[in-house]
Formats: sequence, C-alpha cells, structure tokens
Amino acid sequence: MSTPPLDPASALALRSQYRQSQSRAARLRLLVDTGQELLQLPPEQMRLRVVQRACAFVAMDHGVLLEWSEDGVVHASATQGSAERLQALRALAEQPRWLEHPASLDSPVLRVLLHRADGQAFGALLLANSVPLSAPDSEDLESLQLLATLLAAHLENRRLLNDLQARERSMSELVQRLFSAQEDERKRVAYDLHDGLAQTLAGLHQRLQGFAGRCPSLPAGLQGEWQTILQLAQGCVGEGRQLIGGLRPHVLDDFGLLRAIDREADRLRDAGLAVHWQQRCPERLPAALEIALFRIAQEAMNNILKHAGAANVTLSLALEQGQALLSINDDGCGFLNPPAQGAEQWGQVAMQERAHLLGGRFTCNSRPGGGTCIQAQVPVQPQEQPL
Repeated sequence: MSTPPLDPASALALRSQYRQSQSRAARLRLLVDTGQELLQLPPEQMRLRVVQRACAFVAMDHGVLLEWSEDGVVHASATQGSAERLQALRALAEQPRWLEHPASLDSPVLRVLLHRADGQAFGALLLANSVPLSAPDSEDLESLQLLATLLAAHLENRRLLNDLQARERSMSELVQRLFSAQEDERKRVAYDLHDGLAQTLAGLHQRLQGFAGRCPSLPAGLQGEWQTILQLAQGCVGEGRQLIGGLRPHVLDDFGLLRAIDREADRLRDAGLAVHWQQRCPERLPAALEIALFRIAQEAMNNILKHAGAANVTLSLALEQGQALLSINDDGCGFLNPPAQGAEQWGQVAMQERAHLLGGRFTCNSRPGGGTCIQAQVPVQPQEQPL
C-alpha cells in the first residue's frame, strides 16, 4: 500500500494550529496560576507578583504598577527593572495625555488599566523593554487585560473588606460606649433614687406605722382604709427597692455575679416558677464581664416572665478553661428563631452584642412548644492585681 504524498501546506497548517494551542494554553496557565497565587498573598505581594508575571508573559524586563487616590495622587505600588527606566515609566503618568510611545523611551510601552466595579480606573500596569520588541498580538493584550482585571478585583475586594472591618470596629466601639454610658446613667439614677425618693418613701411608711400605733381605735370602715394606706406605702417602698435593684443591683457590686443572678431569679420564684441551679460559680469575675452577663440574664428572665409561660427554669453559671459559661433554659412556649420584628428581637440583639463586645459568643435556640435555651460564652481575662 503506497504512502500518500506529504502536503507541505497541511503540515504548515498543523504546525500553526499547534503553536496557537500552545500559546492559548500559556495564556490560560498565566491566569489560572496567578489567580490561585493571589488568593494566598497579601496585597503588597499580590501587586509584585502580577508585575513579575506580566513582564515574563510578554518578555519585557521593566514594569511598574501605578495607583492613584481619589484626589489624583499617583504612587508606584510595585516595580521591576532598573531605576532609570522605571523613572521614565513613572513620569508617563504625569503627562497630560497617556502616550503609547513617549519620547523618553526608545521602545513602545504597554499600558493596561485597572478598574473598579463601577468602571472607574484606579491604577495602570505599564510594561516596557530595554530593546525594541514586536508588539504583542491581540490575544496577548487581552490576556494582560484579564490579568489586570483579576488583580483589580482582588485589590477591590480587599479594600471593601478593610472598609467593612473598620466600620464594624467603629460600630463596636460606639455600641460599647453606649452600653457604658447606659450603665453609668443607671448607676447614677439608682443612687439618686436610693438617697432621695426611696428614703422618703421609707420614712413615710415608718411615720405611718408610728402614727398607727399611737392613733386610737378607728371605726371598722376607717380601719380598713387605714390598713390599705399602710399597705400602699409598704408596696411603694418595695417597688422602689426593686426598681433600684433593676437599675444597678448592689448585690452585683458587693457579692458578685452568682448572687446577683440568683437574686434576679427571685422574680421568677415570686411569679410561681420553679428555679433550678445546675452549676454554680461563686468566683468573682472582671467587672465588665459581670455586668454584661448579668444584663443578659436579666433580659432573658424578663422575656420568660413576659412571653414564655414556663413552669420551670434551669440556670447554670460555670467557669471552664478560661471561659465563663451562662445558660438559662425554660420549658415555655418557645418561638420562631429569629423572632419577629419587635422588642424581643432587639433584646436578643442586645444580648448578642454584649457577648460579642467581650470577644464571646451568644446563642439562642428555641422552637414553638419546645422551650428556649439562652447561652453566653465569654473569655475571662485575668484580673489586675492591686498594687
């Protein structure tokens, strides 16, 4: 069987197709490899790696990445090559028009812009070579543009992430100041009530009791009214003390978190709920942590009294591996989690924010008919020893 004659045109066509496929594979490797590297590099190394890869891809030995701020200030964020040539590239950005062949350079300069998501340019990749080279083809230029777009996307994402983190820090500082101001105001109001209105009510009740002891017997109808007045005065004294305790419980400052939560649980007991302690931690904790956990427990008990319809509540306060653990469980009606818009949702947000500000975490697990479990876990910083 005879071999068909070799067609030179077909051989050249196959060689051309092979070279084109190799060139496309090189462009694809450039983008894929660079994309994987940029995910693992900090911004400074991102910029340098893109300049290096772009220079290697188009066989040029000088490159500079220019970026400018919103007020027009231009700076070189990554460079490769000799200082003299780079200075000429850097001067290109100061010209009134971007020139493709500036007079200060002997060879063409490739310029690829970096754009934000809104289409506004914030940087440019400039490439040049020491000796003249033929201009890259359209596919190479397209690959360089994709490379610049890839870098721009990573830098823009990093900028947005930094802005978001800065905003979160600002919000956390603001919330912390609000909580601190709230505690200071509660403390001031509690002391004012204790030294003012509460003392007046207590004195009024004592005077009424003393007057009742010296007063002659009254008719049955007036005696009933008199006893009602005494009970109202006594109730005002009790409500005043309860209000002061809610604003700033002295037991928290004097005896610590465990006693303060247990005293707060008396409201549940007075309402007919059975309160069970699972774990008790009598140790004193840092003041900021005690206040935060007490407010979380207070808000949880308020919700139980108002909405849960529970019969049993289980409390737990433990200290394990440098973490303070607070848990409050009830067997009430439960709710959809997250709750609907309203006071319940904002109360849960406040509890979560208090734990978050101390570097901890807060969870609320509930379902209709299945009760509610509130848990807060906060790291305990070692208390400073007095001098």
